[in-house]
Amino acid sequence: MLRGLQLVLGGLAIIAATGGEARSQYYYPGGYGYGGYGFGGWGDTPQASIAQGLGVYAEGAGVYNYDTAVASSINEDTVVRYNQYLYNSMLEARRRYNREHASRLKLSDAQYQARSARIRDNPSKDDIDSGDALNVILDQLSDPKVMQGSSLRLANAAVSPQAIREIPFRDETDAITISLDEMTDPKNWPLPLRSDTFQAEREAYQKAVDDALAEDKDGSIKPETIARVRSTVARLYQKVGDTIPKSQTAEYTQSMNYLKGLAGMSRMLERPNVEAVLAELEKVQTTTVGNLVAFMHAYNLRFAPATTPKQRAIYRDLLPSMVESRDKILGKLGDANANNTPPRPVENPTALFHGLDAVHLNPPANPNPPANPQP
Repeated sequence: MLRGLQLVLGGLAIIAATGGEARSQYYYPGGYGYGGYGFGGWGDTPQASIAQGLGVYAEGAGVYNYDTAVASSINEDTVVRYNQYLYNSMLEARRRYNREHASRLKLSDAQYQARSARIRDNPSKDDIDSGDALNVILDQLSDPKVMQGSSLRLANAAVSPQAIREIPFRDETDAITISLDEMTDPKNWPLPLRSDTFQAEREAYQKAVDDALAEDKDGSIKPETIARVRSTVARLYQKVGDTIPKSQTAEYTQSMNYLKGLAGMSRMLERPNVEAVLAELEKVQTTTVGNLVAFMHAYNLRFAPATTPKQRAIYRDLLPSMVESRDKILGKLGDANANNTPPRPVENPTALFHGLDAVHLNPPANPNPPANPQP
């Protein structure tokens, strides 16, 4: 169960006394994020049951102090299903990318499968330097079977904090945009929001998501496009408040809970301020592959191509440690789950956000965020 959703801000009394701006921190005393589902820091033991994207959400969410009753809808099963949903979306994003990439390279299916096997099993220097070989392992370690248990603790190979600071990370938002697109399939909108009353708002939202999908496919999503996605969700909130009386409890609650899901996931399209998290590396002498994977998972990050000799050297040193961790974890999971059936399909994950206040899910959009936000 979610424990209070409290963000503890060091020096809050000083900030209040001086009139400074209070910002949320990524780190939670005792290694807890949202009830144990956020990134717990660079300590010896990576946090289990990490919900993808909650690190991003925490970074921009402001100061919270929810009690347990308010957040009672968020429990272990909710997080497990949410992680599985996004993992399924990530696999779909990879399939789409692979089809398009094979077409660009003019490779047959057999040739592309051979290329993928090489990257996974016997990568070349180019495969490593591009980040492709490391991202294959990252995907394998992002499987919910790893994230929702203690398996990530087995990834205890040491990693230099200085090396992590040099890694060129890139945002990974494909799974989020695909999820938002699928959630707005006509059959997925709740019945109250399918009426003609909401047609204009639905169409505006779908256009904003379509534009985000197109930009995501070509590289990164523009801040103004993300702001437009958020503003279209805010207009849907406003329309529900104006047209569905709260006395119609079922219709109102169903609509608001669905919009909370859209709002919460759209927040995860925003670029996280990972510098505040990386700065904590200065306080530790060493960390682990498991903590690196947990950090990248919570903040929706991937390995970008290495462009300098130093970055290439880091990737080539890091790959054997990641391979060792993957083989150790997947080998153990294979023994434990030899007779398990494949995971069942997961419906849209809006339940993760039902216990959160809509006010905090829809802060004012900032279409022009600072290029280098300060922690």
